[in-house]
Order: sequence, then structure tokens, then C-alpha cells
Amino acid sequence: MPTWMEKIKDTFSAKADLKSLFIELQPDNRVSTAMIVSYVPTDKDSFPVFMDLTAQIALDQKIIPDNLLLHFEGVPVEDIPFTGELPAKDSEKALHFIVSYGGITENNSVPLRKAAYLKVYQKELTAENIRDLDHSPGYKRFIAHEDAMEKIVAGKQAKQFYTIAETEQGVRVFNDGLSGSMKFRDYLQSTADNFYSSSLQDVESLNIYRIETVSLRMLELSNGNQTSTSMSQAGMEILANYKPSVTFDMHPTGKNLNRFITAGALELSARNRSIMTLQDIVGRGYAHLPTDESFAYKKDFLFVEKGIREITRQKELYRDYPLRQKMDELQNAARSLAQTLLNRDGVRKNYHRVSPPVVSKKGEAQTAVKPQDKPGLCCDNEKKKVKIKTASAKKQAKPKL
Repeated sequence: MPTWMEKIKDTFSAKADLKSLFIELQPDNRVSTAMIVSYVPTDKDSFPVFMDLTAQIALDQKIIPDNLLLHFEGVPVEDIPFTGELPAKDSEKALHFIVSYGGITENNSVPLRKAAYLKVYQKELTAENIRDLDHSPGYKRFIAHEDAMEKIVAGKQAKQFYTIAETEQGVRVFNDGLSGSMKFRDYLQSTADNFYSSSLQDVESLNIYRIETVSLRMLELSNGNQTSTSMSQAGMEILANYKPSVTFDMHPTGKNLNRFITAGALELSARNRSIMTLQDIVGRGYAHLPTDESFAYKKDFLFVEKGIREITRQKELYRDYPLRQKMDELQNAARSLAQTLLNRDGVRKNYHRVSPPVVSKKGEAQTAVKPQDKPGLCCDNEKKKVKIKTASAKKQAKPKL
């Protein structure tokens, strides 16, 4: 065989023997997972697939380990040190290989926890998204949770932060793990979706607390996402020693719902948008509203639109036509219809808890009056509410459970 043909053969053989090697490296430098695929210089998808697979495996575990995902391209097959079962016992060989191929750098490594975090939140495993997590408060809380869980599993005490949601219906506890964070967001979205539902009829406010404690009972509650009915009295009393990070007025008004969904970056359902429009019509009439095809009750108000056009036409024809009177009558009809639709479709009423009567020294029953019910105090009371809503999670006493 001619020399030049042998060179070509050798070249193709060498390319065929080049591999891409992906490694999951544990903190103790042992290799827990490895994937070897054919080396294709233009292939940009293999490593993201490896990250996705290892992230899914980690999410099925109790704790997501602080492992590193490494990738090396163009590795001759004879240089790959893994020939036996994994995790590899011969970590020295793995370390020698890693060092000989440039070591661990930002360009060839991704923390497993970042891959898992992005997967849960359904974001692409791109270099930009991975870098952005360094500035993400949610990711930092997740890392702190995982570090604390590692200590707890090892039989040590560890402080953790918990998010607690309190309403008149009870208390829910959420941890900062990936599952806990998703449950908290789902809880907020469900509350927003049911904002006008009778299921929240007795709910006047929603308080959000951030509490740090070593309590294993709180961890159990956060994992089970239980309500106050199963929470100990000591656990309930813990909230008396804290101020809420934020308080939401849950009375069924469009203003309150808008603040709630804006603060939580939540979605506004089509039903709630239509209810907010009905409430707006009750308060201000129909004429000011722009045409909105998503308004579920648009057909019910066609007579108003036709009436406005007819009134305008009559005014042009007759100089002394009572425009204001006719328009007021039409708007009153629109307000009445909007209120009827709200009543018909089960939109909850504005609810205010009635305080029990207070018995005076003379034995006379007196009704307790809330500060906000007193005339002339509404403005001052609103200022006080703002202070409570924007107060930081100021701890007044250490929790004891």
C-alpha cells in the first residue's frame, strides 16, 4: 500500500478513536458517573444531554450533592482511565487525567446543583443561564438549604430558613429546597387563581414570614406542606415573635389582586381579568373601557355599546336631546348588570370579621371597634398598613419548637 494511503488511513483511524468524555466528580474526587461518546467537533448537544440526565438522577435523591460536571473533547480512547465500575475507586487515575487535560476550569465544568436548578425551572442549560445563577437570590437560598440538609443527614444540627404563609384558614410551611420553592409558587398561583372564589370567603389577609430555625419539626411540616391543624401550639406561637415580611390585603378587589400577582410575578387568569372588568364597570361604568375581545361578558354588554352609538346619533340629530340623562341611565343599567353577573357567578363578597362583644364593668355588652372602622382614621391606618407590609423579617425572639 502506498505511503500516502497509509497516512490517510491512519488519519481516519485516529479521528475514529477520539472521544468526548463527560465526568461527574464528587467532592472527594471520586468519579460517580462517566459518559463516553464519539467526538464530533461541531456537536454542541452531547454535554447538555449529560447534564440533563445527571440532574434528573440527582432530583430523585433526598439531597442534591455538590458535584461537578466536567467535559473533555477530543480524547484518545487509550487515555480514558475508566475501565471498571463506577464510582471509580482509583480516584488518583481520574485526577491525573483531569490535570493532564487542563484541570478544572470555568470553561469545562458546571456545578450539578446549577444543572438541577435550571432543569426544575425549565430553563435551557446554556452558558448564559448558568452564569446568571451566580446572581440569583433563589439559587443562593437553594444552595444554603442543600448545605444544611447535608449536615442534618449526617446527624448534625443546622439552621434553615423557612417561608411561612398565614391566613385565617391556617398556616403553611415551605423550605428553600427545589420542591419547597415550587410548592410555594404553586400555592401563590393557586391563591391568585381562586382570589374571587368562595373558598377564600373568610380570608382577609395573607402574611408571609421568613424564619430561621434548627427545628426538625418545621422541616417535617415543610416536607408535608401541612396546615396549622397539625402544627403544635408552640409552633403556632412562634409567629407571634416575628413580624411578617409582607402582608397582602385579600379582600376581593381588583386593586388587591393586582398587587398580589405583581408582587409574586404570577399569572392573571382570564376569569379573574373578566371579574376585575365587571368590578370596574360597577364602580365607573362601561363607556371608558376599551374594546377587549377576551372579556367573557362582552355579549352581555352589547346593548350598552349599541345604546352609546344611538345616543350619540340622536344628539347629532336633535340639539335639545337630553344626552347626559340618557347616558347616565345607560351607565346605571350597565352597573346593575355587572353587579348581577358578579352575584350570579359566585364571586365572593367583601368579608369583614365581626369582633365579639366586649362586656363592660357595668355588665353592658359593647361591640369592639377596629381602628380601621373608626371614622377619620382611614388615612392614618393605611400608612400603618404600609409599614407592616414593607417591614423586613425582623426577628424578636428565637423560636422554640
